Amino acid sequence: MIYIKTFESFYHEDDMDREIAGFLDCSIERIEFDPKYKDTSMFRGYSIDDKVDSEALAALRAYMENEHGLIMTTIWNISVLNGNVLDKIFLTEKSLKETCIDWLKANYSGLVAVGSKELFLGRRVLYRYEPGDNILVYDKDSLVVSVRWDLIWSFFTSNFGMKSKGIGAAVEDWLDEAYGLVAVTTEVFHVGTKMATSL
Repeated sequence: MIYIKTFESFYHEDDMDREIAGFLDCSIERIEFDPKYKDTSMFRGYSIDDKVDSEALAALRAYMENEHGLIMTTIWNISVLNGNVLDKIFLTEKSLKETCIDWLKANYSGLVAVGSKELFLGRRVLYRYEPGDNILVYDKDSLVVSVRWDLIWSFFTSNFGMKSKGIGAAVEDWLDEAYGLVAVTTEVFHVGTKMATSL
């Protein structure tokens, strides 16, 4: 009897780890996301400990796309002493922006929208799971959506090094899809501010 090995049934994370380390000839470590970021299953990330050959990196990128249908995103550190140094690799089934939107959909598309009872916030809509724990605050007059730093914005900056413009674009696309908020702009708010805790 002949058994055919398939990706779905036999291809384990350890196999992927070994392949990446083999291509890059360096040590890698699987990135574990902070639990506050909820479902991150759409991302597979690795931190890189050594310098990486550019040809090996290109070969790995082509291999991941051709063999596994995965898109590889590289995150670089800019060092005064060492120049650009590869810091992280993320593998996703879609582009990074599309995958970030999928992450938002999976974790924050079920927020409850309530009008603010506070006088100065009366023109605002609060999006949350629990009273007093706002995730988004939508100002109907200015068309600005304030997004919570610790739960959403920091996910993009700390893990992917994304800048405000890129984060805003992904969040704004998601807000349109999930909540019908069209032609809005985004900004950040922090826990402990009036917006974070308004009733």
